[in-house]
This record gives sequence, C-alpha cells and structure tokens, in this order.
Amino acid sequence: MQVADAIYLNKRGNPSDTSKWAYYRITSKGELGDHIEVCMLEWPSLKDLDLVGDLQKAVVVNPGDTGYARAYPNLLTLLRNKWNVEHSDDDIIGLRFREV
Repeated sequence: MQVADAIYLNKRGNPSDTSKWAYYRITSKGELGDHIEVCMLEWPSLKDLDLVGDLQKAVVVNPGDTGYARAYPNLLTLLRNKWNVEHSDDDIIGLRFREV
C-alpha cells in the first residue's frame, strides 16, 4: 500500500539556528483517513526518528479520537506538548509517497 506523507518544517523561533529546527511528517492511512501517524524526522535523510524507549522521538499513531473533527485538534496538542512545535508556524516543505 502506498501512503502520502506531508513533510513539515518548524523553525521553533530560530530562523538562523538550524540545530533547533524540527522536521516531521503527518501521514494519513486508510480510505477515510482514519489511521494517522505523526513522527519527527531526521534531516536531511527524512528518516523516522522512531527510537524504542525514547518517548520524545517515537511515532505516534492515532493521537486520540480518529474522526477528523477530533484528530486534528489532538494532533495540534500533541505537537505542542510533546515536541514544542506550533503547527500554525510551520511550513509544508513537500509530499512524499512511499510503500508501507
């Protein structure tokens, strides 16, 4: 099955200090978009930072309720509280299609 990742960049208020920047993906799976993943990414490889035992870097699947009306606000809260990322400050830098 092929999925599309929306890849985002958040500069975390540091436009010139690239070591503070956060790259992450939001992936929706399923015909109704009911399986949502959020994951921080390594730069420049865009590899998932899914480290076993490190809850600050683990992939999060279905953050809360899965209906779009509930999932989106839950996703924003998760990004803010777990990774100090304000989604409204982000730039979408691309889409990636991959096999899972």
